[in-house]
Amino acid sequence: METASFDGVDVEWFGHASVKLKDSDGFTVYVDPWSDVMGKEEYEGADLIISTHDHFDHFDKKMIQKLKKRDTVLVSTEESMSDVPEDVTSKVIQPDRSVKAKGHRVKGVHAYNVDKFREEDQPFHPKGFCTGVIIELDGTTFYHLSDTDPIPEMDKLADIDVAFVPIGGKYTMDQEEALEAIKKFEPGKVVPIHYGTVEGTTADISKFERDLELETNSELVVLEEK
Repeated sequence: METASFDGVDVEWFGHASVKLKDSDGFTVYVDPWSDVMGKEEYEGADLIISTHDHFDHFDKKMIQKLKKRDTVLVSTEESMSDVPEDVTSKVIQPDRSVKAKGHRVKGVHAYNVDKFREEDQPFHPKGFCTGVIIELDGTTFYHLSDTDPIPEMDKLADIDVAFVPIGGKYTMDQEEALEAIKKFEPGKVVPIHYGTVEGTTADISKFERDLELETNSELVVLEEK
């Protein structure tokens, strides 16, 4: 599996929205780990697990059990609290609020759909259901957008070094909408996620790279999924 290093922080993308970050001290964070893309392999234990919302492909109790250590902390939304394993310490994350976990500050950011609906007037991800997250490791600021469209709240963000940006469409923004979002907060580097795994979530990475280069100052870093 391909690993990219961002100023000493090693990053892996397993597919869909599942990401692993490991800093120079070995502190290991998993965001939205999902067994369907991570498979049955053995992984090093998590110091911190972050779930951005309660859908099965973002909060996977089986994967949380597999990754947890004795002192692992799980950060997840209120909707998931009833499913948190009893032997895992947990904290609630919300948009516009931060929590301290294992000595790290995890900031919640709004994430929601504006034009993608399950049924009429029922978005796949209504406002308040998902929480994008920002965390700093080794002085590098990482932003996992969760499942979202371009939204006004992104205009307030700044100083993002690396952004994990969904580009597959259907449930999240497509690559054109992702460009719109990236222009709002201008991250240093963009890692595309949430494409190519679930039916209907496709992307043309070559075109996305060209468009990103032409329309933004952000650099694309493409990771190969597992």
